[in-house]
Parts: sequence; structure tokens; C-alpha cells
Amino acid sequence: MPQFLSDPDEETLQSIVEALAGSGQAVSVYDAEDNLRYANETYRGMFLRDYEGPFTFSDILRYGAANGFGVRIDDGDVEALIARTLPRRRSTRRKSFETDLLDGRWFWIEHTLLPNGWVMTVGTDISALKHNEKSLRQAHESALLASRTDLLTGLPNRRYILELLDEGLAAGMASGAGLCVAIIDIDQFKTVNDTYGHEAGDAVLRHFAQIFRESLRPGNHIGRIGGEEFLLLADDRFDDADRLINGIRASFPPVTMPDQATRRPIAFSAGLTAALPHDDRSSILYRADRALYVAKAEGRNCTRIGFGMDRAAPSHVAAQEKTADRT
Repeated sequence: MPQFLSDPDEETLQSIVEALAGSGQAVSVYDAEDNLRYANETYRGMFLRDYEGPFTFSDILRYGAANGFGVRIDDGDVEALIARTLPRRRSTRRKSFETDLLDGRWFWIEHTLLPNGWVMTVGTDISALKHNEKSLRQAHESALLASRTDLLTGLPNRRYILELLDEGLAAGMASGAGLCVAIIDIDQFKTVNDTYGHEAGDAVLRHFAQIFRESLRPGNHIGRIGGEEFLLLADDRFDDADRLINGIRASFPPVTMPDQATRRPIAFSAGLTAALPHDDRSSILYRADRALYVAKAEGRNCTRIGFGMDRAAPSHVAAQEKTADRT
């Protein structure tokens, strides 16, 4: 049953709290010295339980924190919470806020400062609303992830990896940090499909994606931009990006085909370039793509460099670009 912890000093106070007592809401009244003068059953279950006092706002918070119930304190420091909260308890006549409890429930708190300096709080359980909000947020995040992900490989899809490229170029312009870009193409991929079937081709793509994903450090990205072609973004110095690609190539494990009996090595060609001060998406991809043609023409399974406007490619490179086979 609801109970007064001491007699209220105003008749109107008693009528107010009695009207709220059976509402299912959490009701409390604190006097001007922050002693709890009234708590209904819901409030007692949230913050008191078998607590025997002293019934001050601060001591109630301390008791809950020490015994694993009551309000959730993100940093676990109840004294810091009290120090932050007390100066604000009577700073405004009315305020509303949400709070979550250690038992997982959420409450919307209506906080009212009465004329005599007493404080009345009325809490409404909004756990169901918060659960729905969380579900909607998770659904939105899942939909956003799906819109950015290549379904076969689990890598960023073409649209998203190009967005990351644009962001990387913009960040580099602002900070002067380096960005290296490589277009990577699996060698002889058509032969895999023609010899073993498209299921085997899918297995090669998934294997390729997994090895690269596991080899990159945080901040670097690889996405599938079409067929057997991938785009690598590395916020590294040029030499480091080159070593990264060649190191992955040197230790690339063979793929097990769907028949579980055939193991086939995977080779890939790469065209690598570094961002220049005024690069946009088109210019940097053009250099990387041009370098990839050269890698294919020079025998595949290698990395070649895309030269900037200030570094002309040798004449034999330009000729090879026109005839390179990218299968």
C-alpha cells in the first residue's frame, strides 16, 4: 500500500498524491531539504525496496547504486551523479526527462517544484515505447547496411565504396593526409566461370573478399565495384599501400571450390595511384584504371602505378593501355 513516510504539512498535498497513488505511475514528494515525504508503491519498487533510511534523495541514490537497482549510472560514479543533479533539482519550476533503470525499464519523469520548495515527481513507464524506438532504429540501421552492402561478398557495394572515396578525397584536401586508391581485378576469372561454373565463380569472389577484408587495418576499405573488380582505399603512404597489396598477393591462399575437392590459386592485378591535391573521383579512378590496364598487359598478377599529371607515363605504357586484355 502507498504510505507516507511522515505527515504532510498541507492538506492539498495529501489529496494530490492520493489521486496519483493508484495510477500505476511512480509518484514521489520531497520536502525543501530533499527528504522523501511520500512514495507510492511503484516508486518504492523502483528506488527503495527494503531500504530503511535515511530517506534523503542522495542517500536513496547511493543505496540503489550499492545494491544493483534504481537509476542507471553510465560511469558508475554515484557521487558524481549526485553532484551534477543536486544544483539542478530546483533550478526550474517544471521539467521533463527520461531515465532508464538497471532492470531495463524506462520512465518519463515529470518534475514539478512546488511553491513551498517541495518537489513532486511523476514517472510514467515508457519501456514499450523505447523498445519500439529501438526496434525501429535497428530496422533502419539494417536497411541502411543492406543498401550499402554487396550481397555476395559482404563488402561495401559500388555506391558506398565510391561515397567513401569522395569522403576520403575531401578529408585529404582538408587535412593534407594521404589517400591511395587501387582498382583490383581477379585474373582469369572468366576461365573459372567457364570451367567450373558460376557457383565456383561466386566462391572465388567470396574468398577474395574475405582475405582482403581480414588483411586491412581499420580505416582502410575495399568494396566491389562490379563483376570481379574491386576498389581499395588506403589512408597510407604510397609505398605502404604498395607493400600491402603485394604482401596480400604473396600469401594469398587458394580457394576451395564447391566440390570440396578442387583447390585453385587466385591471382589478381592492381592499378595503384595516390591522390593529388585537386583530384576528384573521376581523375583518380582514371589513373588507377589506366594502371590496371598496364598490369594486365604486362602479364597479370602484378601491381602497376598510375602516374599523375606531373609524372608522364613512359611511351610503352601508353601503347600497352590500348591493347591490354583485362580478363
